[in-house]
Amino acid sequence: MLFKKGGALKLYPLRVIYLPCTSLSSHQVLFSVSSKKIRSAVARNKLKRKMREAHRLNKYCLADSPDIYFLLGYIYIGSAKSCEFKTIQEKIVASLHYLNKLHTKGLP
Repeated sequence: MLFKKGGALKLYPLRVIYLPCTSLSSHQVLFSVSSKKIRSAVARNKLKRKMREAHRLNKYCLADSPDIYFLLGYIYIGSAKSCEFKTIQEKIVASLHYLNKLHTKGLP
């Protein structure tokens, strides 16, 4: 459902897919790194840990409201094996601010 009906936002090296839902009780988040681009499982898992930690530290940026929650998907689309945590964190914060603005304006 997220991939078919959700909106997308490209913030290199991440692609963010989002879908507002009224039937959820909290935000749900997916983190993905392609094994075709990053062959090493160690490098893939390290990138996912960085994305998870950046989201955990900044999830307060996305306002909680009792009527609407988001399904979120963060997909790493970069080709480099390692990406700085600072870069990933900046992109996740930018995506959360974008979703917050989208939520306050009214959903499409």
